[in-house]
Amino acid sequence: MINFDRRVKWGLIVLLLPFVLHAQSKDNIRTHTEFLASDKLEGRGTGSRGIRLAAKYIAEQFKSIELQQIDGNSFYQKFPFPGEAEMESNVVGFIKADASSKKSIVFTAHYDSFGIQKQEDQTDTIYNGARDNAVGVAALLELARIFKNAGTPQHNLVFVATAGEELGLYGSKFYVDHPIFPSEDIIICLNIDGFNVSGPREDYFIFPRQGVDFIDEVKTILNPLGWHYISPDWVDDLNASFDTASFLEKGIPALTLWTGDRLKGGKIAEPLDLGGIHTPKDEVTDNWNWEGVEDHLQLYKHIADYFLEHPNGINVTDPTLFMEQ
Repeated sequence: MINFDRRVKWGLIVLLLPFVLHAQSKDNIRTHTEFLASDKLEGRGTGSRGIRLAAKYIAEQFKSIELQQIDGNSFYQKFPFPGEAEMESNVVGFIKADASSKKSIVFTAHYDSFGIQKQEDQTDTIYNGARDNAVGVAALLELARIFKNAGTPQHNLVFVATAGEELGLYGSKFYVDHPIFPSEDIIICLNIDGFNVSGPREDYFIFPRQGVDFIDEVKTILNPLGWHYISPDWVDDLNASFDTASFLEKGIPALTLWTGDRLKGGKIAEPLDLGGIHTPKDEVTDNWNWEGVEDHLQLYKHIADYFLEHPNGINVTDPTLFMEQ
């Protein structure tokens, strides 16, 4: 009877494990987001006390996940920022490959926002940057945890929370010029800028959709999983707007992935008021629906897993599309 009970308990554990992991990822992302987007961090403006607190929090999370540090002694990659006496910092941790591979997949998400800005007739002055991009950094932290728990990868995995993105992609440009592993050996950069807090979806699109040759490859990865690639035309107007541009202009494959408006089953979702980005209304609110974050996370995980297995053969075909005009 005891053995039977043990078998039943083990069977229940195996059956329930995916649901437990799903809930854990969702809860972790929510916890990280709510802290990073809180008023305590004062909008994480460049050069501010709040952005230093955010960097410290991210570094503490990397340490608890047991990522490796830069040169073995720090998660901070400091770089000069125009007009600022104090250096800004990317926060960088990595998982080393199981062999002597110099290749890497780089995950990026910017953690800066616009800080405190006082406008006439405006009572809320904190630009909390919840969707842009506290939730993206939260997803970055959770991906780092998932990959660390998965064991040693075939190629190096680097996780970079970038600073200075909103004011000119400074952090990502600095990383490209000062990478942990050679820039010519970066397989792809998977950038997270914004994340799905609108509930379960079944469609996705990618920035960029031109100037690269790997869109069909991503479709091959995700479409068999029930995801539909549906790209709006306005995507092309934002080629130079994300940290991906810092990689793409140097000929390094990179993408940012968003989910769309189709509910499971194909119906178009009613719009939600989630608060406009680059405004004080970009806060975590009761309108947020966290039920789609784990699915969005898995899109990045599947893409990374594929390119760990297939590290060669994708290219940037027109780097000029991603250069500042």
